[in-house]
Amino acid sequence: MKETLRIIGKYTVESSSGWKVELPSFDVLIYEEEGKSIRLELEARPDVQGELEWILYTRERWTWRENDEPLAREKISEILKRIELAFWKLDMKIKEIVDPIM
Repeated sequence: MKETLRIIGKYTVESSSGWKVELPSFDVLIYEEEGKSIRLELEARPDVQGELEWILYTRERWTWRENDEPLAREKISEILKRIELAFWKLDMKIKEIVDPIM
């Protein structure tokens, strides 16, 4: 079955495979799957034409809950790809993903 994305409200994308990306404000992004979530920081900056471009600040330690084991690098890559897909669906441009580990 092919994965489908749908926009819910103004700034939420939900996938048929069970994950969701939500922007409750212009400085927070919430990624959810299987009842677990991760909050990331966002920043919006206008480009030279005045269109908003987004900077996503990732975490140094990716976990679902504070005391959980860190997520595998492959899982983090999967989450970031899904976030990029959600931004594409919302017709929003990610300018940069800032990774403190890199």
